[in-house]
Amino acid sequence: MSLPSADARQATPPVGDIAYAAAVSQAAASSTATFLMTDIEGSTRLWEEQHASMVVALEAHDALLRTAVEDAGGTVVKTTGDGLLAAFERPAASIRAALGGQRALAGHAWPTMAPLRVRMAIHAGAAETRDGDYFGPSLNRVARLLAIGHGGQVLVSSAAAALFADDLPDGASLLDRGEHHLRDLSRTEHVFQLAATDLRRDFPPLRSGAAPTNIPADLTSFVGREREAAEIQRLLGVHRLVSLVGVGGTGKTRLALHVATELVARHADGAWLVELAPLRDPGLLLPEVARSLHIADAPGQPLLDVVCDFLREKDLLLVLDNCEHMVGEAADVAERLLGACRSLQVLATSREALGVPGEATFPVPSLAIPPTLDHLDLAAVAASEAVALFVERATTTEPGFRLDATTAGPVVEICRRLDGIPLALELAAARVNVLSVEEIALGLGDRFRLLTGGRRTAVPRQQTLQAMIDWSWDLLTEADQRLLRRLSVFAGGWTLEAAAAVAGDQEDPGLPPSGASRLETLDGLGRLADRSLLVVEHGGSTRYGMLETIRQYARDRLLASGEAVTLQARHLARFRRLTEDAEPGLDGRDMAAWLGRLDTELDNLRAAMDWALDEDPEATVSMAAALNHYWRSRLVGSEGLDRLVEAIDAFGRLAGPPPGGANARLRLGARVHSTAARVAAMTGQRRDSSRAWATEAVQLATESGDAKTLSTALVSRVFVLMFASLPTDDVMGGQADAADHAASIGDWINETFAAAGRAEYQMAVDIEGANVWVVRAAEAARRSGNPFSIGLAALARGRFRGYRGDLDAAREAFGEASAQFAATGDHRMELVARSDLAHALRHAGALDDAEAAYRDVIRDWQRLGHRGAVANLLESFGFIAIERGDARHAAVLFGAAERLRIVSETAMLPHERVEYDRQVARARTQVDAASFDEAWARGAAFTIDEAVTFANNLEGAPSA
Repeated sequence: MSLPSADARQATPPVGDIAYAAAVSQAAASSTATFLMTDIEGSTRLWEEQHASMVVALEAHDALLRTAVEDAGGTVVKTTGDGLLAAFERPAASIRAALGGQRALAGHAWPTMAPLRVRMAIHAGAAETRDGDYFGPSLNRVARLLAIGHGGQVLVSSAAAALFADDLPDGASLLDRGEHHLRDLSRTEHVFQLAATDLRRDFPPLRSGAAPTNIPADLTSFVGREREAAEIQRLLGVHRLVSLVGVGGTGKTRLALHVATELVARHADGAWLVELAPLRDPGLLLPEVARSLHIADAPGQPLLDVVCDFLREKDLLLVLDNCEHMVGEAADVAERLLGACRSLQVLATSREALGVPGEATFPVPSLAIPPTLDHLDLAAVAASEAVALFVERATTTEPGFRLDATTAGPVVEICRRLDGIPLALELAAARVNVLSVEEIALGLGDRFRLLTGGRRTAVPRQQTLQAMIDWSWDLLTEADQRLLRRLSVFAGGWTLEAAAAVAGDQEDPGLPPSGASRLETLDGLGRLADRSLLVVEHGGSTRYGMLETIRQYARDRLLASGEAVTLQARHLARFRRLTEDAEPGLDGRDMAAWLGRLDTELDNLRAAMDWALDEDPEATVSMAAALNHYWRSRLVGSEGLDRLVEAIDAFGRLAGPPPGGANARLRLGARVHSTAARVAAMTGQRRDSSRAWATEAVQLATESGDAKTLSTALVSRVFVLMFASLPTDDVMGGQADAADHAASIGDWINETFAAAGRAEYQMAVDIEGANVWVVRAAEAARRSGNPFSIGLAALARGRFRGYRGDLDAAREAFGEASAQFAATGDHRMELVARSDLAHALRHAGALDDAEAAYRDVIRDWQRLGHRGAVANLLESFGFIAIERGDARHAAVLFGAAERLRIVSETAMLPHERVEYDRQVARARTQVDAASFDEAWARGAAFTIDEAVTFANNLEGAPSA
């Protein structure tokens, strides 16, 4: 079936808008819809207790809801057992369907049982179709929203509410139910409840309880450690920084994740894991913190300030795992964040303490072992933590294994030999399917006698673990040893295909492996996982990884084998090919999927580029250029631009005959300079260099003779012009040139960028003339199929409609833009769309609605740490104050905004400056100069929290 368009027009457009309407309807087709999902509350119990009645009741339920949906103009996509999923072209139709459905259910005569109580959820967003069904993030969100409701209740997402808030049926309203965490989703949802005079309004609290987290689910049971876990929780009740310290293999990570999972519900903003083991550059620690927390960049602002602004008012537990190789940097980041964020707590794992004032250290001990081998008490042996872990893991490997009078002695010997070290015990337990416990105990005895020169005295823990891994290694076949050491070249995990391509022997590791190689590698991975040498993570696709202790051991073996350089080169070839495949994908319809794939492989991409920097500069340049949209969408701080600068330096060092010829090298240089210029312009970093890079990109692209490369270079130059606050005519000329060139070669995504930018600038000087560029952006976006481009075109359309005062069309366009950006995980641009809707409301004179929208969005910008955006909204609050004749209030806001722009080095865009100067001049005519300047100075002294509180006019705001 085709996907209903959320952008369908509800009335015939004016004659002058016919081309616009046609382009818009084409651009939005099969991209955005409003969804209604329903579910019968308590259906499982009803089926168990009243099966015969439920058969009759469900038939009536299906008929009533289908009629309500179809009468409202919707389509029933499918029934879902005890509910249904419907899609609507017109957002407000979903409200009519929900009201009609609830009224029909309430008025129906249920002959054999009590009335069915049906909960409903409505969400608008982008979705994709496959085999006549919908899938994607929008469907996930509406399902999670449905799960927190109650029978008879209709919940509405903020994206949907924004589309039909002004188009509700008579007697209906939306009740604000606040921000809620939805299971498995990192972004909270602002939830509304649909209310009507004839339907129930009062329901119990929503069932959203759980706070957000990225802590992975336990793959194995948690054995022992109850006392340790309780003590760590006690320490976190007293101290804001607790570090778990101990040698590798003692289970620090496992213990920390267990404690974090237990404490998620105690922190309103959840518990978040930052994995440091894959990082080799200490400078990536803070960017990795930001990435793990989904914090976006703020142009011109130090990343530490961005992260602090994001965390400042949050009640959150941050887990820094494996700090030992960058303990100094971890200590510095932890100390700074804790100093700036009063409700933040940090749980760290390391082989040594961080040494931060106020830190509480918890030495992670080995598991408790039976005190003696004499007169074994089977119950006491079984109660031992070390024995319990060994038996649990052994039973997983060999279901028939039992702890009894025969096996207890050898098991105790194994536990004592291994000092109760969890990793060592798991490695030993993984052998019970091929060795008896007596043979395992004997093998360990021989190993440790060799290690200590025959003495049976206690073995130091690190030697114990080393000996255990040595023993496990020696028991592997030569083929499995080779596979394990080769796998250590990966960072952050790998797939079966990647393992077969890199660790196998095929000629080109960049290509998919053969079926035989894939099966052979799968068998090897299975054997290594069975021996606890690999960790298997099941999800959308299976990934494999190693505990850091095992990876370091295998890495040493790889270096000793003489294969390290060969394997690094194979790893590089694999992930260079990934970036080459991703580049067109990031420009197309599958952008969201490619961003997700690159997210998963980021640690491998980093490792490949780090190695290539010295060994294969050409590969560094190619990979950096190919990841253009990834750097913009995902990485925070300076990492993306730093890698591009490294690539530009590498390009300057290239020598010898270029692969593919001279023109290929010119294209490569143009691409990396284009990418650097665009990223620098958009993030506010190295703005002086960005103009030189853009100029160089255009020159190299022109020399190469490649029209597509030149198109990208011209658009990058446009970005630099836009963010350099140059005269409007200069910028508009560059935008037109870039759009025309892109259109001439069918480069729709770059045409969208240029045309949407030109439309925004044109609106400030010629609103009617801007329509041409809005239509052009919409058509180019439709042809590209790229969700970011479609969102950008919708953004331009919303701004245009807002300028024209057509609020219904503006709401619709901004709703689509928000949904498209959300689909790619671009929360910053999603907030841009919501902010622009507020601007449209203000321009149309709907001041109360605009003020409410600004209040809703300014806190999100503050949480994101974007001071420039907060400054823009403070100015907008000021403009509203001027319209109401309160110039003193406006002056306070202008003073606070000016200070934020100064500290964040964020300048206004030219069209913003025009309105700002006009409004400030107007305000100065409403109050005497001394009072105005005094109010301005008061605002300039505000902190960002005080300024936002003042703008929201909340209790506790500093007085003006």
